[in-house]
Amino acid sequence: MSTLPADLSGALYLSYDELPRYLKQCFIYCALYPEDSIFFRDDLVRHWIAEGFVEGEEEQLLEDTAEEYYNELISRNLLQLVPEYVDNSRCKMHDRLRQLAVHLSSDDYFCGDPKSFAVKTLTKLRRVSVVSNKPFEILSEVHNNKLYEQGHWLLNASRYKKLRHLRVLNLTGSLIESGPDSIGSLIHLRLLDLDNTDISCLPESISSLINLVGCQALHCLPSGITRLCNLRRLGLDETPINQMPKGIYRLKFLNDLEGFPVGGGSDSRKRMQDGWDLEELGPLMQLRRLDMIKLERAAPCSHDLLLVNKRYIKKLVLTCTASTDDSYAADDVINIEKTFELLIPGHSVEELNFVNFFGRRFPTWLDAATHLPSLKYMNLIDCKSCMHLPPIGQLPNLKYLQINGAAAVTKIGPEFIGHGVCNLRSTEAVAFPKLETLFIKELPN
Repeated sequence: MSTLPADLSGALYLSYDELPRYLKQCFIYCALYPEDSIFFRDDLVRHWIAEGFVEGEEEQLLEDTAEEYYNELISRNLLQLVPEYVDNSRCKMHDRLRQLAVHLSSDDYFCGDPKSFAVKTLTKLRRVSVVSNKPFEILSEVHNNKLYEQGHWLLNASRYKKLRHLRVLNLTGSLIESGPDSIGSLIHLRLLDLDNTDISCLPESISSLINLVGCQALHCLPSGITRLCNLRRLGLDETPINQMPKGIYRLKFLNDLEGFPVGGGSDSRKRMQDGWDLEELGPLMQLRRLDMIKLERAAPCSHDLLLVNKRYIKKLVLTCTASTDDSYAADDVINIEKTFELLIPGHSVEELNFVNFFGRRFPTWLDAATHLPSLKYMNLIDCKSCMHLPPIGQLPNLKYLQINGAAAVTKIGPEFIGHGVCNLRSTEAVAFPKLETLFIKELPN
C-alpha cells in the first residue's frame, strides 16, 4: 500500500486486496476499457475465458462460472450496474476504481491513443487497447514487446506471422474488408472479434482457431469452421450469411450460437448449403444461448427433443423472417405452428423471445407454467397473427414482459392470467407474482 497514491490507498485498495486471485485478474482486466465506458457482461465473460482467468468447475460451463465472477464483482461494488438494463447485462466502473486498476496494471496493460506509445515503457507490456475516435479497435496481447498501430498494418498478411502468441484479437470497428489467409498461423488465438467490420468472407485457414465472434458483413462460412472442435461461440447474428458448411453438429463444445439460419433440407451431394437442418442441433448438448432465424424455412422435424434435453440453455430466440405481405399461405401458417410446437425449451431457460412469429396461436408449451420455472424475461415481438396472448400469468419467476406488435389481438382478458385461477379475487393464486417491468406497445386493435 505504501507505493499507492494517497487517494487510492485505504479502503479502495483493501477492497481489491481482499479479492481471491481469480477475481483480481478480472478486476484489473477492466483497465483496458476507457474511462466512463459501459461494459457488456457477455463481452467481459468471453474475454476472461479467452485469457484463461476462469477456473473450471465440475458440471458447470465456464460461461456460468464467469458470470458468477461478474456478479461477485458487482456485489462487492467494484463494478456498478447500469440500471436501465433490467437483466444486469451492462455495468460501469467508478472513476476511482478504474484509476486503481490502471495503477495496479501499469506495467502490463495500456489503454489510450496510439500516439502515447512512444512514452510508454514496453518492457513488460502484454495487453493493449488502442483508443482513438472509436473504442476497442484493437485489444490484444503484444508479442516480443512490439506494438503495431491499428489501421493499415492489419491489411499486411506478413504482420500476422509476427504475432504468433496472440490470445485475443478484437478488431471491432476496424476499417478492414478481408482477413489474410495467414491468420491461421495465430495458433494460440482464443478469441477473434470482427464485429462492425466489412469482412465478407473468412479464409479456410481459420480452422486452426478456437473462438469466433460475429461480423455483420459476413456472407459465407468456410468449410473448415466445422473442424474447430473446441469452438465455444459462433456469432452470426445480423449477418447476411447465406452459405454454410454441413456439420455444425460436430462442434460439441459450442454453447453460444447466435444467428442459426434454418434451411429447408439439404442435398447430400453438396458440401455447402443454404441454412442448417434443425436436426443438426441434436448433438449440441452444451448450448447456453441459441438464436434461431429463418424458422419459416424449417423442414418437417422427426422428433420434439431438439431443445428440451439441453440443460444449460438460458436464452432462446426464435425468429421468422419479416414479411412485407399482410397475409400468409395456409400451409405456411400450419408449418410454422408445428415447428414452434416442437421447439420446447428445457427448464433452465431464463429468457425467451418470439420475433415475427406468424402462427395464429402460440405453442401449447407456453400454457404450462411448470415447464418454464426459471423464465425471467420474455419478449413477444411482432407476433401479428395470434388473436390471443398466451396464458403466462402463472410463470413463477417472470420479471420482465414485453408485448410489441400483436396486431390481431382485440382484447386481453382472464385467459392471459393463466390456468388454475378460477376466482380472480382469490388471494391464493396471484397473477404474475414476480413481474417488475411490463411493456405493451403497438396493439392497434
